[in-house]
Amino acid sequence: MTMHYKVSVIVPIYNVRDYLVRCVENLMNQTLREVEYIFVEDCATDDSYQVLTDTLARFPHRREDVRIIRHEVNKGLAMSRADGLDVAAGDFIIHTDSDDWTDVTMFEKMYRQAVADGADICICDFYFARKDGLVRMHPTLDCSKPHKEFMRDYLKWRWNTVWNVLVARGVYERSGARPPVGISFTEDFHLAVRLFQYARKFTTVDEPLYYYNQMNSGSIMHTLDTKIFLHELDCYERTIEWFKERGVYEDYRKQMQWRLLKSSCFLVFQNQFDEFRKLHPESHRYILSVPSSLFNFKVKVMLILAVLRLDFICRWDNRRHGRG
Repeated sequence: MTMHYKVSVIVPIYNVRDYLVRCVENLMNQTLREVEYIFVEDCATDDSYQVLTDTLARFPHRREDVRIIRHEVNKGLAMSRADGLDVAAGDFIIHTDSDDWTDVTMFEKMYRQAVADGADICICDFYFARKDGLVRMHPTLDCSKPHKEFMRDYLKWRWNTVWNVLVARGVYERSGARPPVGISFTEDFHLAVRLFQYARKFTTVDEPLYYYNQMNSGSIMHTLDTKIFLHELDCYERTIEWFKERGVYEDYRKQMQWRLLKSSCFLVFQNQFDEFRKLHPESHRYILSVPSSLFNFKVKVMLILAVLRLDFICRWDNRRHGRG
């Protein structure tokens, strides 16, 4: 008899052999029984696939719950997640990065909370896993607020991720949301915002159930450069157009202008002041209102100086701190 899955978890895999065992072990040991595991092996150049199969072999009771998709060519994170979504059969869907790991009670607690509250989306706290220890992150979101106010709060929350968000299948179907092709930074924001916009009710589990690994030197978070930040800008520009197409952009104009500032401020710290002034000048009138969750007062001062064409002060400060 085919099992009815309460949760589908999608796990893209690419060159993570040093972290994969812990990730897979914690998934296989989840306390919720009705979980479907979809591993998408994206043509890794290390022995990640062998590590995956060796680890899975130690959990024969989960064999029927595991599906492995292997790409013949590397397609990237977005297509790996999309391929997983195409076959996911669970009532709820969640993504996990293969260099991170989950608390073994994560899916059970989030699923039960979502069902108990009749929610489309359940969000949990998470840890930054660093060399010097764990740092708990708590999304400060009030699920009792009207949808529009909740979305405004979500848009100014810095860590818009999909791996601590359990989403009902119906939200994917209503929104048509898919992982973005061509964006390799803030791609979680791109997907999550579209899902959140179409969700009817939210709930939370106020426990840290996911461990976001910041010790992987191969992670994109350790290789940030100008190209990556341009991907972030592209993500926000696409999202603004998406809001406009649905006639709701005015509801979120200020929050999205803050996002544009967040992505374009790197130009000021690279002494590219003319480029900053030409890029989305409308956003400049929102500098003083940007919340500290997106960037601090020092960044605001630098942006204002750039808008006022006091570039020499910015250059001096960049030089003093080894930037630019």
